[in-house]
Amino acid sequence: MIRLAALVLIGSLVGCATAPKPTALSSLSGMQLYEQLCASCHGVDGRGDGPVAPLIKIGVPDLTRLAARDGGEFPTEDVRFIIDGRFERRAHGPRDMPVWGWQLYDASNADDAAERARTDSMIDRLVGYLQSIQRQ
Repeated sequence: MIRLAALVLIGSLVGCATAPKPTALSSLSGMQLYEQLCASCHGVDGRGDGPVAPLIKIGVPDLTRLAARDGGEFPTEDVRFIIDGRFERRAHGPRDMPVWGWQLYDASNADDAAERARTDSMIDRLVGYLQSIQRQ
């Protein structure tokens, strides 16, 4: 079991080291972004059962039940803030999830407004995809 956990951890670190540049992700759909950025922890179907999930002490949430946990309405802005992560909410405890708002942002782009818009567009596509996989 320890060997399996170590292999999964090494595999995820290698995956992070070879992650595409933020600009390479710009043209991906919400589902493709999810597969690239989220599935290793949240699972292919979004149920919190990705291969890295067992290594996360606080657990990985089932993203298909966000609306159900919020009284039947998808919490769009909360999801956007959580994915973005640039605006941390200290009251929610430590953040184990990557800060995608910074990781998707290409600091080498001299046009800050354009880069923010590009980053926000990717986050919007991820949020839209998560909304599309909600189940009761």
